[in-house]
Amino acid sequence: MSELSRQAGLLSLADFIRFFIKTLIGIALARMLDPADLGSYRQLFLIFSTASGILLLGFPQSMLYFLPKASDETELKRIISRTMNVTNLLAVLCALGIWLARDAIAGTFNNPALSKLLPVFSIYPLFMFVTQMYSSIMLGLKQPAKSAWFSIFSISCDFVLVLGAALILKDIQYIIWAVVISAFLQWAWAWFGIQKHRLTFSLANFTGFKDQLAYTIPLGLSLLIGVLSVQLDKLMISGFFKPEEFAVFSLGAMELPLIGILINSVNSILLPNLSGRDPAGLTTLYRASVRKNAIIVFPLATVFFLFATEFMIFVYGTVYASAALYFRIYLLILPLRVATYGIVFQAMGKTRLVMIDSIIMLLLNAILNYFFIRLYGMKGAALATVVVSWLIVIVYLWQMRYSLQLKLLELFPPISLALNLVAAILPVLIIIPLSGMIDTPFLRMILGGSGYLVLYLILAYILRVIKDYDIRMLGEFLQGLIRRGNR
Repeated sequence: MSELSRQAGLLSLADFIRFFIKTLIGIALARMLDPADLGSYRQLFLIFSTASGILLLGFPQSMLYFLPKASDETELKRIISRTMNVTNLLAVLCALGIWLARDAIAGTFNNPALSKLLPVFSIYPLFMFVTQMYSSIMLGLKQPAKSAWFSIFSISCDFVLVLGAALILKDIQYIIWAVVISAFLQWAWAWFGIQKHRLTFSLANFTGFKDQLAYTIPLGLSLLIGVLSVQLDKLMISGFFKPEEFAVFSLGAMELPLIGILINSVNSILLPNLSGRDPAGLTTLYRASVRKNAIIVFPLATVFFLFATEFMIFVYGTVYASAALYFRIYLLILPLRVATYGIVFQAMGKTRLVMIDSIIMLLLNAILNYFFIRLYGMKGAALATVVVSWLIVIVYLWQMRYSLQLKLLELFPPISLALNLVAAILPVLIIIPLSGMIDTPFLRMILGGSGYLVLYLILAYILRVIKDYDIRMLGEFLQGLIRRGNR
């Protein structure tokens, strides 16, 4: 197994653990809070993710590009030091902005309860900006194990404190305080972990900052626009509908988190290793990641589409069964996630193109969201996001071909992807009639989903979608985990 595959697997495992625990927290909160309080809780994190996306620009992602290029230890520490100084300043600005705008935000979101929750929640960015930088710095230093352990520590803090407050106190105010305390503990780990890689404050640390900004600002603006594009449907739903309706929409209007974890982990490892490579080397690495991603993306997208209603009932309860509609619509984006298209532009330093594409995506998303919500209600917001996601990928592919002069058939293995799609669809013809004979939703999901995955694996192996070295690589990775656990 290659070192890159091992690192991506380790990071994915940590993020899967994080996802599992985060899911438990989400299930508990959905079942213990009424829909209005759950809507308020989720709106707070919508506010933070939007605000942090605006202020952090592309500084976390710039660590993955600049740290591997540092000529010596001093330059490396200089990059980290100046970036952390800027990050701390942005954290203060974010906290002040949320606190000062609390009443305006509550009015915009049609949720008066937010005006009482936001003063406490405004402390959260002071800690979380630093923790967001920690993982990027460790990955830029090619130390994914430290990022993985930090991820597990972070979600463990949330599990103990947030879930504990929900179980014992059952009050949204105390739950938000628990969120802030958990963020402080994560900040402490990150702060001590970063300190040894920092220099004392000096204006000399900002040597080369202009080059970093030249890379970061276009990328940051594109990421900001990307964040707004992803969050736009939720922001508009918050403005048009009540918090309890937003709760239903927000639970369903998501891409499958498992896939996001996989793609983000792979890309976090790929970008530092793609940067500086020649086009041929970049193509080989990228093509291999696309093929491997598709083995996971296609079957999971299909099985969750089949059993979306059963999944929502099992996870959140019957009160949120209607969220399955939005979940199914969002799953239509998943086939695109066999690759992350912007990473090629980042690796080749073409962040301006990424920015332009993101602006196009945001404008299209805003226009379609407005008209689709008017026409179709809440499901219109989800439909608009899906349509724009497919359109922008077409733009990315066109630019890869004509602006970057890359051969698409070399980046995306067409025969492998087509056979994978066949292996993912054929089991549906058997599973749908068989699962329809099972009355209990939970059993239908478990038995039907398991049967589907078994059939997929058999077909994928017969069609050579899954190759012998894929199985060997998985076996080596699992053996490595067992050896680590026995130490």
